[in-house]
Amino acid sequence: MTTQQEFYQALVSYKFNKCASLEPLHETVSVLSYEVGRMLEQAMYMHWSDDAADSLTRRGFLKTELMDAIAQCVLICEAVGADFEEMKEMGIEKALERFTGKEYK
Repeated sequence: MTTQQEFYQALVSYKFNKCASLEPLHETVSVLSYEVGRMLEQAMYMHWSDDAADSLTRRGFLKTELMDAIAQCVLICEAVGADFEEMKEMGIEKALERFTGKEYK
């Protein structure tokens, strides 16, 4: 299994060899935005559809977009020096606080 660092280094090496420059962070975040938009599209089609087979197909497409979005999140974490697992845990903790009404602003 490839580590996050190996994944990031492989992408950096590929990008560096192909175009002699690293992918800018704003481009990686743009790709993430695109993937999230595609997840929203599939979720809305699932919401509007009464066809179980169509919903199952849409769920498969949504999972593919989710997989791609997670990969972009890993790349962003590596680019800014954040640990993906730590960010995930902190994000879940923050969401739980918000859902349970324990978050104070």
